[in-house]
Amino acid sequence: MDNEVYKQFINDDTMKDLLGQELIRDSLIPEILGKDSHEISYWAGKHLARNHRLATYEDLETFFKQFKFGDLKLLKRAGNQISWQLSGKVVAARLKSFDDPDFYLESGFIAQSCQYILNQQAEAELEKANVNKGFVLLSTYLSPDKPADGEEASSIFEIVEPDQEGSSGDDVK
Repeated sequence: MDNEVYKQFINDDTMKDLLGQELIRDSLIPEILGKDSHEISYWAGKHLARNHRLATYEDLETFFKQFKFGDLKLLKRAGNQISWQLSGKVVAARLKSFDDPDFYLESGFIAQSCQYILNQQAEAELEKANVNKGFVLLSTYLSPDKPADGEEASSIFEIVEPDQEGSSGDDVK
């Protein structure tokens, strides 16, 4: 992360809360992992999904929003392919600020989650990044074969929807 990106992020209410995440995600990890960065990020995403097993596509979309990966939207499911769009302020800022922002972690997480939801082997990949419009398109490819990894969490990770009416009064400031 250079000074220009830092200044953009620190002056943005959404991005300033993600400075540490972005420093690690798009600066440190690619430097440490080098040419293997994308592949390792993909498998790290699959690992996270194994430990945070989701029950539905809606849970997957909510998980992405709550964990600040971006706004995930299922666009289409046809045959053995599921098309997704990942957008939002975080995605747009990463696309504009870094030469090679890594969305392989998200791809791996989506693939593993679809595998659990559908009980079919699945892999995902980035299809297109649109820097100007601030989104990426991802595709999940399904196999008719049943998964055989056996490394999944023993229970479903339950998504909690925060109280929409605001504070419960217990917040510490």
